[in-house]
Amino acid sequence: MSPRYPAPPARRLRVYAFDPQTASRLGSVDYAFATISLPWGTAEQDQVQPGPINDYVEVIDVDPASRQFYDPVDLNNPYLLAQDGLTPSEGNPQFHQQMVFAVAMKIIHIFERALGRKVIWAPHWNPARNTYEPVDKLRIYPHALREANAYYSMAKRALLFGYFRSTNASAAASWIFTALSHDIVAHETTHAVLDGLHRRYAEATSVDSLAFHEAFADIVALMSHFTLTEAVSAHIQDKGGSFDQAGLLSGLAEQFARGTVGRTSLRQYVGHAPKSELLAVTTECHERGAILVAAVFDAFLTIYKARTDDLLRIGNVTRGEGKRLNTDLVARLTREAVKSADHVLRMCIRALDYLPPVDVRFGEFLRAIITADTDLVPDDSHNYRIAFAEAFRGRGILVEDCLSMSPENLLWETPEQMFGSNPLSVDDLHSLKLDLTPHYTRKDIHKSSEANRKKVHEWLRERDEDVSVDLAWENALGVYFVFRKNVPHSISSGKVYPNVEVHSVRTTRRAGPDGQDLRQLVIEVTQRRRGYFDPEQQKKADADEEEPATADFIFRGGATLIIDLKEELLRYVIRKPIADDTRLDEQRKILSNPEGFGFTYNPDESGEREPFAMIHRGQ
Repeated sequence: MSPRYPAPPARRLRVYAFDPQTASRLGSVDYAFATISLPWGTAEQDQVQPGPINDYVEVIDVDPASRQFYDPVDLNNPYLLAQDGLTPSEGNPQFHQQMVFAVAMKIIHIFERALGRKVIWAPHWNPARNTYEPVDKLRIYPHALREANAYYSMAKRALLFGYFRSTNASAAASWIFTALSHDIVAHETTHAVLDGLHRRYAEATSVDSLAFHEAFADIVALMSHFTLTEAVSAHIQDKGGSFDQAGLLSGLAEQFARGTVGRTSLRQYVGHAPKSELLAVTTECHERGAILVAAVFDAFLTIYKARTDDLLRIGNVTRGEGKRLNTDLVARLTREAVKSADHVLRMCIRALDYLPPVDVRFGEFLRAIITADTDLVPDDSHNYRIAFAEAFRGRGILVEDCLSMSPENLLWETPEQMFGSNPLSVDDLHSLKLDLTPHYTRKDIHKSSEANRKKVHEWLRERDEDVSVDLAWENALGVYFVFRKNVPHSISSGKVYPNVEVHSVRTTRRAGPDGQDLRQLVIEVTQRRRGYFDPEQQKKADADEEEPATADFIFRGGATLIIDLKEELLRYVIRKPIADDTRLDEQRKILSNPEGFGFTYNPDESGEREPFAMIHRGQ
């Protein structure tokens, strides 16, 4: 009988820490490679099959341009298990498969740790069955395109990575593979995760909409640099403990940038003094998104500096003076930098549950960060929230409907603050018998979520029976359950009542640093309305004066409900009213502007929209 041995705690896979270019320079070769540790997995759904394929992703390596189908890498091969996977190599397609798999899974686990639940991909809409169908696995194609592009495909629920020939000698390669850029893989994976959380955020509803998608993907890619401790340590030693000077850690996709536009990085977030007036005149989604990323990075720099000033004083060192630092001091500064970046990234990710379900704006993201962090960590002893508010204000990201930019004024209002009293009772929520049991397989999670979604929909519809209650919930959610006088008839409807979609129902459990246990139910309710470029046509459709014409675009409203499960208390209603004609006019202008993003939008629910395919080309 053979002996039984314990399973290893992790599967270790080697990757490029940044991209292949860092491995070809003496100055960066010492930290050019990284080893990603992924949970080994003992349950059936955690097993890794050749591809690699697991419960989350499926790597499919077909190259349409050369008509090649590369053999899938088997990460369970004993030789690969013994040496942390394949050696990083630009010329080995199997390593490319390993690289995209390892980095994508790293990003997925970062999100799961911050959100307190498993990542679920955006479902497909099936118009024939009038329902959403789950997407089990995100497909990843390492060699999908022969062009300078990589993007998340909303139609395919897949990551498509391109490769291209470059004549720029500074790129240090004649062929550049986007699948070998740690930043690009992290960026595209974030798009997929964000789409699974908020499926409407990729719609062009304002100048902030696609810019937020791009910015958040950059935030995750940028802050994940600080998980690479060797690179962080080298930068601290080289720059005297300062991150205020441009370098690998503060830039994105260096090799791709050198091979396309000839810059040292695609986007650099250090070296540009904050200009509060810049946001008002910037509309291109990458440039506008870069302002949001810069604000987050400014907050990180402030937090890191506050956490390390005492260390430098003890070491009698002036930050950034170029003096070689003591090895122990470098180690301590590195730990503080890694910890600060981790806190900042988790604050940003947790905020995703505190955002409206549609038409997100930069200022709302700041409010979500502040509120989510306050709920989990009431005592802001390190002044993280002040650092965020100050950084956003310095970049011109203001919140117009707040008295000031102080953290206490940036908190989302409670129902009591919004309405004078709380007219919205959730005392009967327990009667729905929602499935709040933690599930450990993504299949069971999706099944439970769908069942909960239907129960919540019925629960909200029951408010129709009491007109006073109905009006209170309509006012709070910003949607309509019944057609009455002055209710726009352009709202999508069934035979009698306006259609209301319970977009998602998800539970979350988070642990704070002092033992806080935060258990919440997050419900997203949305409603759609026919939008027209001609304001007169819009008025006629709203007044139901003629037969409905084909809509030019879809306008959405709705709200996010955050319910404290321990107290059975509705904590927040974060809404975007469907009757907001000012917001409707803003979306009309964005979509009708030839320099806007109308080309990214398709009003057909079953139609294919690929907003990232075009805006990522060469970007």
